[in-house]
Amino acid sequence: MSLLTVNDYEKLLNFSFFINKDYSDFINRTLTALIDFFDLKLTAYSVFNVNPNGQRSLLKLETLYLRPNILKDYKENFYKSDPFYNKIDTLRNSNKFKYVYTTNDICYDEFLNSPYGKSLTKNGIAYQAILGASDAAHPPMHVISIFKTENEGNFTPKELELLSQIGKVFHESMRLFRKHNSQADVIFLANRLFDLTSVGFIFFNKNKDVIDFNETFINYTASITSKLNVDEIVCDLINLIESTNKITIDELKVNAIINTHGFIVTFFPPQISQNEYIETFYCFTIRKIEERRQGDEIQNLLVEEYNLTKRESEILSLLIDGASNQQISETVYISISTVKSHVRNIFNKLNVSTRSEVIRKIRKLALLENDNSSSA
Repeated sequence: MSLLTVNDYEKLLNFSFFINKDYSDFINRTLTALIDFFDLKLTAYSVFNVNPNGQRSLLKLETLYLRPNILKDYKENFYKSDPFYNKIDTLRNSNKFKYVYTTNDICYDEFLNSPYGKSLTKNGIAYQAILGASDAAHPPMHVISIFKTENEGNFTPKELELLSQIGKVFHESMRLFRKHNSQADVIFLANRLFDLTSVGFIFFNKNKDVIDFNETFINYTASITSKLNVDEIVCDLINLIESTNKITIDELKVNAIINTHGFIVTFFPPQISQNEYIETFYCFTIRKIEERRQGDEIQNLLVEEYNLTKRESEILSLLIDGASNQQISETVYISISTVKSHVRNIFNKLNVSTRSEVIRKIRKLALLENDNSSSA
């Protein structure tokens, strides 16, 4: 028989509605809702990243009421010695796993005698519970910590049941949060990366799960690989990038560009993710070489209008393809310092300050050209 009342379940519904109403400040809204609906003030929200080797790092730690020195000590000294740290992986929140772990689930003496536990007791905190919304298979990992003072006593059976239900709501809300931000990020990245030429694209995450792709990508890759399954196509392209660059895609820090079978394949490394606390995206784009023609016409207009030199025009073309300064240096056989000098000159002549602004200027010019062509 449940220990929760109708009023408790009503609070859970309101909690769910509140944190899912607006995803623009999900962490702060979650902490605020824990206070407003359940009077849980001594709370902290942690986000852990997990690298390919399974090692965790603390990306973010937020609180509304905990003392700043507690957060500072945890970040700098204690998060890896936290007795709950190794419990995070089991917070997968399926039928097989718990939604909440407390000091009841670990050796309490171990908790109190750990460097982390001792730091808490100095601040009057004696008990802790953690709620998780993701696991090691789906990084980053989002964890809520809830604390009680020695005067408040340990968590009661009713509080444990309530925390389990809060954990369940938190897990489902995080799933919706991730889905919302994945869709938003795909739109953001597509607008950021693609020029006006016909482009095939595919987005996938660190687990190589495909997020989105277009039909052009499938049509174009048919000329590069015999694979038909989109997951196998991604694996082939990854192998192509890694074998060409002699480095894994996780180690790449700049765009990788390959000319193959009449196509230009560009791999964008994970820095392109819009929100580091949600998911890391990877992206491939693919474009027929002859489909540079429209882009070349627009580029020629830029050359004439802004008086670009032949070398600046050549470098502009590489910038549009997403090439880094290093790649430009290797392609046109000039030093990186000379590349930087040319890029500065291009930016000054076009009156822009970033590469994305160059792309936007080309888009704007292309739209004008299309309008003129239509009028004619």
